[in-house]
Amino acid sequence: MDSREIPPPERAHRRREGDPICANGESGAPTASAPAVRVALHEQPLASAERWLIFGLFLYFSLQALIRATGAAALELDESELAVVGQWWLIGYNNQPPLYVWLQAVAFRVLGLDLAALSVLKNALLFTTYLFTFLAARRLLHEPMRAILATLSLLLIAQLAWEAQRDLSHSVMVTTVAAASFYALLRWYARPSTAGYLLLGVLLGLGLLSKYNYVLFAGAVLLTLLTVRRGRALLFDPRLLLTLLVASALVAPHLVWLMGDPGLIAALPHKLDFGQRTWLVSGLGSTLVAMVDFLAPWWVIMLLVFRLDFLRAIAMPQDSDLGFPLRRYLGALLLLLAVLLLLGASHFKARWMLPLVLVAPIYVFGTMATSALTRVRVRAYIATALIAAALVLSVMGWRLHDWPVPAGRQALAEHFDTVAEKAREIGFEQGLIISERLLDAGNLRLRFPDSTGWASRVNGAALTCGGSDLLVVWDTEGRAALPQELRELLIEGLGVPPGEIEAALPQALQRAAAGADSSMKAWPALLVWPSRLRSDCHWTDDVS
Repeated sequence: MDSREIPPPERAHRRREGDPICANGESGAPTASAPAVRVALHEQPLASAERWLIFGLFLYFSLQALIRATGAAALELDESELAVVGQWWLIGYNNQPPLYVWLQAVAFRVLGLDLAALSVLKNALLFTTYLFTFLAARRLLHEPMRAILATLSLLLIAQLAWEAQRDLSHSVMVTTVAAASFYALLRWYARPSTAGYLLLGVLLGLGLLSKYNYVLFAGAVLLTLLTVRRGRALLFDPRLLLTLLVASALVAPHLVWLMGDPGLIAALPHKLDFGQRTWLVSGLGSTLVAMVDFLAPWWVIMLLVFRLDFLRAIAMPQDSDLGFPLRRYLGALLLLLAVLLLLGASHFKARWMLPLVLVAPIYVFGTMATSALTRVRVRAYIATALIAAALVLSVMGWRLHDWPVPAGRQALAEHFDTVAEKAREIGFEQGLIISERLLDAGNLRLRFPDSTGWASRVNGAALTCGGSDLLVVWDTEGRAALPQELRELLIEGLGVPPGEIEAALPQALQRAAAGADSSMKAWPALLVWPSRLRSDCHWTDDVS
């Protein structure tokens, strides 16, 4: 179908979604010049305030990257996972899609295994998320200031402003792809082209390789398009086959790998606790809490600054000419969440909402009455967002550096420094590090960057050793014996003789008991065998 045959968005003369707000703030029937005005607004050169916004965001995320790169060498759980699985190129690693790991592996190879590689990638993705959100807002909203306010709103959403910096990886990746997808969707919806269909296919594939909850974002978009005449025409265009072919080509290898591991497939529904509890009550409560938690404290700030006008924008919107049925998208999203509840899902986490309701600030500022955006309110809102950004920078610096309060991350970094030093004392220099916890394996690999790290429940199909020494680490809290998973890895995976394990175990436990101090509940046990591994990570009795 030629793009000229695709009908424009349906409009009616009474005020409804799709009708423009006139220059005087009153709604009115669309005129022949309305579409041209909309195009001119989003294609005009960046205003001075918009350029300052982009520069400010770039500076903000550069400072975030610098703070993390120069902070305490203590990896969070997601960072530890990346330090381990980022050693290999595989089509699947664990219960998360591989795209973020692939990008992190590239960063490690360019910048080395250090905090800079972790922080530069994450903050580059977050900056890209804000940038695409701004571009989408600029395309949908009539005034540059509305686009700026919608973009700054992301600084007031805790999951993006704080948790994404603290310890999120795959959720950051899927949010970035969702923001890019939404912007590409708007361009394609306004001016469909073959390149647009191909680009959507690429983004659809990348989204599914980022995190599986991208399916909900794509599903809500599909339902939205099916509800409008123009959307149906775009979907029934033969070029949609290009979108599906490109997406399938990108995702197929990973899906084949996933299907080959029944354990991983069976574990995926457990994230939503299907059938685990009184599903309807707990699931509804969990979903509501997740949505409120995700949008906090943004919705609180909106109430304080814009008061009833914020509620009117949600309940009785002005229905400005957004150029895309955004309200229907949010409705479709709620419908899909309701379906999940009916299917038995009883648990949702706030971070899972990141790619789904990222457009909520765009919708609110697009539907808010012009009279609500007074100079005092706009300045107060911008000041609040900037103060929030400054607070996040300050607290993150406090948390990651050796400042008086808090000392948690620095204490954890010192703990792993001590563990690494103890491992060196008993003979480990370079080789294979095995742990039952990714947190231990990742942090120790950071201190032995030429070694290989491995943790239980991680795909080790491409395992190669960085040296001939073997280090085994496990937490002794509440137990003394070597965990069964590690024992099986050593005996069946590496070929370590059981007698060698039994002979070394008493001394390892004795060292753990002697090393316990007030900073840790229990000192980890360390097993070290110098020069006992071949290059293929299998045991050898030849220690020459």
